[in-house]
Amino acid sequence: MKTKLFYAFLLAGSISCSTETSTMNPMSTTKSEEVQNFEKSIKSLFRPENAETPEEIRTHKPMELSERRKDILIPSAIELIKSSGVKEKEINEATQGDKEKILTWAMKIYNAKIDQINKNSKLR
Repeated sequence: MKTKLFYAFLLAGSISCSTETSTMNPMSTTKSEEVQNFEKSIKSLFRPENAETPEEIRTHKPMELSERRKDILIPSAIELIKSSGVKEKEINEATQGDKEKILTWAMKIYNAKIDQINKNSKLR
């Protein structure tokens, strides 16, 4: 239950954070390519072709991503984790390929990077 709510809050937070912009100093608010790609993959979950199928709705719990939808996020999540200096081997050892762990880790990094961008924009 906690994971489901966690993903719901993270998705909502990431979408709201991604719409914030600063015209005062755009260089300090520049998002890395990995952050932008992760945001794009999150937003892609809302496209019609990535919507939950009736079968997915029946087979998994509410507020939980289906395996197919997790697969959409995993490549950009791994790249985001790597952008923080973590090697692929460390990712594999820490998560054993568990998609939930990978996505949770990526969201922590994403939120930290967005917080840093927001702090930098407020300092200017």
